[in-house]
Amino acid sequence: MIKLIKLEIKKYKLKRYIKTSIIANFIILAFIIFINYTSKFENEIAMESYSRVFMAIDTFVTVTFIIFASVLISRLVIGEYKDKTITTLFMYPIDRKKLLVAKLSIVVIFTFTTIIISNLFLGISFYFFDQLVHFIPEELTINIIIKNSVNIIIHAFTSSFISLISLYFGMRKKSSASTIISASIIASIICSNGNSGFQLNSIVSVSLSLATIGAFISYMCIRNIEHVDITN
Repeated sequence: MIKLIKLEIKKYKLKRYIKTSIIANFIILAFIIFINYTSKFENEIAMESYSRVFMAIDTFVTVTFIIFASVLISRLVIGEYKDKTITTLFMYPIDRKKLLVAKLSIVVIFTFTTIIISNLFLGISFYFFDQLVHFIPEELTINIIIKNSVNIIIHAFTSSFISLISLYFGMRKKSSASTIISASIIASIICSNGNSGFQLNSIVSVSLSLATIGAFISYMCIRNIEHVDITN
């Protein structure tokens, strides 16, 4: 399985997505700093606590990499169907299910890892920048770090599987556009701020339910893969 994953990464040159992820991180960091700087310039407080900052960072990161995941799904899976190369691929002496599991594993691992690393990088970067300009009036404590670290891990895990929901919409019409658009809608719904900063993905049961749906969609796709060249 690991060998298949490495082959897929090499085949699609997925390492370049790491560079894109780094650029995305700097854009998010610049945007968070800009929001706080503008508010301070106007004698207002945009984010009154580190918990609010970390929540904002996690929101931007989650939305960004759920969409990133849909791009990966489009390249690794939907593109194969759209370009009719999936039939040729299945002629190789490789178990079809293992091949699809490898493709989707890349998506899940990439999404989980980038969300964790991005939150870590952005959180640390903002903290040190804040020590110079003092955007946040409160001190950063161990309790705040632990609480937000747990939330980030939970969100990274659930988001990595929630991102697989877009696979269903992409497979219906073998459309990359449908995959990416559906992922954008899903990300905006679960991460949109309501009154008092409430977010849908802050409810663990909701996030786990959506993650289960994503996992189930993947399972159904893998289960039916043996007949895909007959029915399509």
